[in-house]
Amino acid sequence: MDAVEDAWFRFGVPSSLLRQQRDQEDRLKPMAEQPHRLLRPVVRSQALRCMSRLLHLNSGSQTGWCKTALLLDRYCTESDIVVEALPLTCVAVVRITLKMEQKTYPVLTEKCWKLCTDELRRWLMSAGYDVPEATERGFLQQEITVMQALQWRVEEQCAQQWSLTFFTRFGVLAGPSFQHGIQEVEIKTLGLAKVVIMCQQAVSMLTHEVLVLGLLCICMVEAGLVPLAELQPDDLSSEEWLSLYLRTQPNGLAPMCCLTEPQRFQILEMLALAADTQRTDLKASAHRAGMALGIAMHSMRQAQQQQQQQQRRQL
Repeated sequence: MDAVEDAWFRFGVPSSLLRQQRDQEDRLKPMAEQPHRLLRPVVRSQALRCMSRLLHLNSGSQTGWCKTALLLDRYCTESDIVVEALPLTCVAVVRITLKMEQKTYPVLTEKCWKLCTDELRRWLMSAGYDVPEATERGFLQQEITVMQALQWRVEEQCAQQWSLTFFTRFGVLAGPSFQHGIQEVEIKTLGLAKVVIMCQQAVSMLTHEVLVLGLLCICMVEAGLVPLAELQPDDLSSEEWLSLYLRTQPNGLAPMCCLTEPQRFQILEMLALAADTQRTDLKASAHRAGMALGIAMHSMRQAQQQQQQQQRRQL
């Protein structure tokens, strides 16, 4: 095991890093105790879309979006957020994230920041909020306000960082011959994590760590690498667990695992080692992430149906 730990250290993912990341994520626990401070889902989703546009215009990619979502959720629970100032808050959170992730100052001009937030401003005004026009002075002041509310601690471990940590550690254990299959699972896991994050705030029962680890387990089942039964929570029957899993699958197909018993055991052991956790924690994470993903998929289907109905009315 010492050789594995040395390899993890060389790749920048030692077990001590996991413990450090978990200590940082413990600060999210008060979120579950202050649900009244969370934004309404429809308002939050508009803010997340606004920050997505801002990130893309600044860097040409969505790198950092998970961090912006996490910081926004933290800010909402650690301060009395003013919805009318949400466009300013979105700019502030994106600027903070870009400085942390890219170590450079955001490139957009004041005019561009304002144009990027105009859509959110108009939406809020249509919902009855009195939103003032944004200015560079307002952006700067809100950035300070957000940093003060977060107590200047913005080194949060978001879903993207947890994904990188888990998959790097698992890749060391699995070896080079397994890398192609794992890369596909990694892409799917992070994509599903973003779907859930768009629909649900980070809370203590579903931190970004729990979300990513649970979705990793579910995607391993979907890839045929882990039997669904091996991740069945103790408080659910086989039928209930299968039903929950099927709600996370767009095609509604039951999973198939063709690996031998020793291979299944080995992969589950590697998952537990990569996450520095126990098999029971894998089950609990898969359960929580599965429930959240099922709700997110249902919400997406409802939104698509509503959009299709509106389009038919316009024809």
